[in-house]
Amino acid sequence: MKHNMSIRDQKLIYHLTSIQNFESILQSGLLPRNQLDSFIDVADAEIIEFREANSITDYVPFHFFSKNPFDGRVQRDRPDEEFIYITLKRSYAKDNGFLIIPQHPISMEEFSMYSYEEGFDVIDWETMDVRDYHNTLCKNICMAECVSPSLIDSSDFHCIFVKNADQKKIITDLSSKYYDKIPYMVTVNSNMFLG
Repeated sequence: MKHNMSIRDQKLIYHLTSIQNFESILQSGLLPRNQLDSFIDVADAEIIEFREANSITDYVPFHFFSKNPFDGRVQRDRPDEEFIYITLKRSYAKDNGFLIIPQHPISMEEFSMYSYEEGFDVIDWETMDVRDYHNTLCKNICMAECVSPSLIDSSDFHCIFVKNADQKKIITDLSSKYYDKIPYMVTVNSNMFLG
């Protein structure tokens, strides 16, 4: 399935989370896993172990496009859960010292994180654009991550993508409790989500 614009040339990075986590994100910011107390956890236990061993849990993870294999699996595993995407501009990631893991961390021969610019060049964008999740290499490259070394305040969010108008109302109402003027867009795009 070919997409018109290369993922390389797009402008955003994406963090999938349960809608139930959003109010605590408004209160505390988007935090690295190792700073979280109670939250709806969507990750796989074996992967978390690897991430802890390699200190990836010190970072807030983002992917380079929506509907990547990780996000798809999370949504399939939790059909009753409602999810949203929190997005940041890639320019924000670059300016704030985010690091890049150029493919799924577990799939790397030797795990390493790169500076934003270096990592951006290391990613195999051509393979990522194919988005063939039946091909192991392609699937792993599609799970490249852009990770934040520090918490991200909700005032820095670019856009929250939601599946439907009901979710938009929930997010907008919650946001209005914390902001007179909401600093990010809330946009309905059902195509970004499964089902």
